[in-house]
Amino acid sequence: MVLRYMRQSRNISLNQAGHLVGISGSAISHIEQGRMDVSRARIQTLLQAYRFTQEEYLEFFGGRPVPLSMRDECLGILKQLDDSKLQAVHSVLVNLVPVGAARQVNSTARLQTRRTD
Repeated sequence: MVLRYMRQSRNISLNQAGHLVGISGSAISHIEQGRMDVSRARIQTLLQAYRFTQEEYLEFFGGRPVPLSMRDECLGILKQLDDSKLQAVHSVLVNLVPVGAARQVNSTARLQTRRTD
């Protein structure tokens, strides 16, 4: 979470981060999600690429809260909702996006549902 916050706070994409440190963007994603072990040397390389110091990194392990992005916070809330509350949120969200975009999301969801059937 700390490395993801640091990368995103500098507006660096996964692919850009990978390019900066010589690995793939998907490897960066795996590191950020804890699915890949990361050495101290790699952390130091990432910190340099993101223009953070070791001290700033360690502050988060000393109790400094990691700010969540609005998207991450919303996704976390959505994961906790039961189906009836999720339906209410869906109704609100559909009304916030342009009609064509809402239809595109709905058609994509229908395709995914068909594939799993």
